[in-house]
Amino acid sequence: MMQIKRLEIAGFGKFQQQQFEFGDGLQVIYGLNESGKSTMRAFILGMLFGFPSRRHPLERHEPQGTNQYGGSMELVVDETTYRLTRLGDQPATLVNVQTQAAQPLALLDKWLAPYDRDQYLRLFTFNQAELTALKTMRASDLNVQLQQVGLVGSAPWRETATTLRTDAEALYKPRGRKPRLNQALQHYRMLTEQVKAAKQRYPEYETLQNRLLDLQAQRTSTQRDLTKLDHEQQQLANLRNQWPVYQQLQQLQATNMTTLTTATRTRYQQLSQQRTELQHALASARQQLSQQPVDTQSQGLVGFYVQHQDQFDQLEAQFPTLQQTLGQYQTLTQQGSAAKADFQAQSNAHPELLGCLSPHKQVAIETLKATLAATANTRRQHPTPTSSSLDWRLVGGAIGIVAGLLLPLGGFKWILMLAGVALLGWFGMTRSQGKPVQATDHLSDQLVAAGLAPDLTASEALQQLELVAALHRAQAAVTTADQALATQAAKLWQLIQPYQFAAGWIPVDQDHLTTSVTRIAQFYDQVHQVMQQQTMSGPDFAFVQRQVQQLTQQVRDLTEQLQALATTNGLADVDALTQAVSDAEKQTANATSRQQLQQQLSSAELSALKQYTSLEALQAVLAERRQQRTQTAQQLTQLATDIATAQAQLQELTVDGQYATLRQQQADLQTEITVMARQWLTRQLGANWIDTALQALTQQQLPTVLAAATTIFAQLTAQRYNKIDLDGDEMVVKTATTQFMVAELSTATKEQLYLALRLALINHLGQAAQLPLMIDDGLVNFDEQRKQAAWQVLAAVAQHHQVLYFTNETAALTQLKTATVQQLT
Repeated sequence: MMQIKRLEIAGFGKFQQQQFEFGDGLQVIYGLNESGKSTMRAFILGMLFGFPSRRHPLERHEPQGTNQYGGSMELVVDETTYRLTRLGDQPATLVNVQTQAAQPLALLDKWLAPYDRDQYLRLFTFNQAELTALKTMRASDLNVQLQQVGLVGSAPWRETATTLRTDAEALYKPRGRKPRLNQALQHYRMLTEQVKAAKQRYPEYETLQNRLLDLQAQRTSTQRDLTKLDHEQQQLANLRNQWPVYQQLQQLQATNMTTLTTATRTRYQQLSQQRTELQHALASARQQLSQQPVDTQSQGLVGFYVQHQDQFDQLEAQFPTLQQTLGQYQTLTQQGSAAKADFQAQSNAHPELLGCLSPHKQVAIETLKATLAATANTRRQHPTPTSSSLDWRLVGGAIGIVAGLLLPLGGFKWILMLAGVALLGWFGMTRSQGKPVQATDHLSDQLVAAGLAPDLTASEALQQLELVAALHRAQAAVTTADQALATQAAKLWQLIQPYQFAAGWIPVDQDHLTTSVTRIAQFYDQVHQVMQQQTMSGPDFAFVQRQVQQLTQQVRDLTEQLQALATTNGLADVDALTQAVSDAEKQTANATSRQQLQQQLSSAELSALKQYTSLEALQAVLAERRQQRTQTAQQLTQLATDIATAQAQLQELTVDGQYATLRQQQADLQTEITVMARQWLTRQLGANWIDTALQALTQQQLPTVLAAATTIFAQLTAQRYNKIDLDGDEMVVKTATTQFMVAELSTATKEQLYLALRLALINHLGQAAQLPLMIDDGLVNFDEQRKQAAWQVLAAVAQHHQVLYFTNETAALTQLKTATVQQLT
């Protein structure tokens, strides 16, 4: 973001050896006419982009009375300050102020990129003349601005497209006469007719004569239809002009009739007047009570309490509930502290298990629990045999093998040995099947996934899981306690919050609830003590105090009587009764207004207007009649053309011509037309291709710009206009009920629309380079409300761009509180 921090003008226009300091955000440069506002704007432009050459003396602003020309400017870019100097014909210099190191001037071009002087003027600066000159705004105009400031290097392409289109229009225009191709086509049509006439004249004459008569009859009928449509269109236009009167009459007739009797209204007036008089007397008595001679410290307290005694009485009645709620809050605070202490103790005892509390570990922990449970069930179903128990197959197999080896049994020993081996094999297979499957590696992976040590046994893992469950319960207890405490704090603050009106005497704070309740109790104690002392110290104070109490009770009694009167008449409260009485008074005035409005509408107009449900429906019918009238007029024009053509053809049929010569001329002209048509098509397609390419790059940005402009325009017009939209290529603005073309808007509203579009373009395209924005008296035609809104918008823009607002409006000196003001003399 670039900001202008300081200007040192050696000589430029009326300025000589002058300095100006600027800050960030909104900067106001105030001065009367010819005080140098436009000169300072020109100086800033010259410093950023170079001063005009001597061939443009008026734009150069050379000073009189000094030989020095130019000056220096301090810029802040990325929190670094640089000094840019341009003096006379000397080369410009750029210096880092902190290090005094010279910087390449290309760095300035990098800051300003992608905008040159012309693009900067189109986007970041404008004046009152540019806003006043706005007549209309089309989507194509906004698209061109997007291309000019949003597409770097698009200007040569636009110039090429313009040149191609100019060359194409020199060859042919759809409704032109002078272009070469138009003339050739016209000549070709004439030759074609001549050829046809020369080839077949007489058989066509009768056909043309009958066609001419038929066309003339159609023209007469069409003229009658056009006259009828003109009459209907005029009647509908008159009805549209009378619609506001008709709508106001409908609103008056739809007004709900009040059922209040005259006696009720009279009683209300009496009670209301009495209550008003008593309220005035009560206010006077309270003022007198607050001015009783008391000590200096208590005088302000008594005055404030008496002034707001009704509020304090209502709140004091709720004070026991407030204290009870405080007690519950303190109890919950202690419970929350205990829960946190318990959780902290368990955390300190087993810090290695805190990682298991992560929600991401819960699935792994549940899986580990299931595995450990399955392992325990398997061990209960298949108990491991002890070493002290011996299976008979093991003993018998061993005896068989030993007996076969040692005893001299002959061939029988081999049978004993085979039997022994078989018994041992059977025993081995049974032990293999009964032995539980070891899943040490699988259990280790699950322990690691759950956040536990991988070398834990099953029993140790179960103990660790019980500790994790205890930590979970302690953590849940802390969460529950915090939630309950927050809920109770909200209830307590809801009871304390009404005391904010007395913040000068009872400072209450949502972050210090207990202290706030203590302050409230101390306030009541102090007030009651001072009031009691004052009552005992002087009869005047006691008398006035009793008078205040009596008047307060009388006001309450009258209010209750008014409420009873409202209830008797089926109304909710005194405010509803007041509104009903006001409505009854308005009915008399409305009756007179209805008579006046009815006199402005004839019975025929009133009957016709009742046929339409809304102004939009009436306008739709009017638009339909206009379209029908346009189509009928076009038909009439076409019939006139057809009649003229038929008459000319009839005339040509009577003229002799040479068929071969005409055919040769027609063939030669056809060749010439083909060549020119190719040339026209080539140029037209080239221009259209360039336009399509540029529009494709900007069309996707247009809705974003219009949406941002809609928000700003709504702010500038106090939400009167809530939509900027496109109707074809025409830009329209919409209210809640209708829409307007730009040309239909007032001068000031057009300027506000242009300002909204310009600021939207700056917000959209200015992100590439957040440069200072300069506005020269851009809000002259704005009324005070919209001017205030415009200043608020500029203040919001100033959060992202430094805004220099040049003006001669004295209101800017006082109403722009957040702005830095420079006064020129």
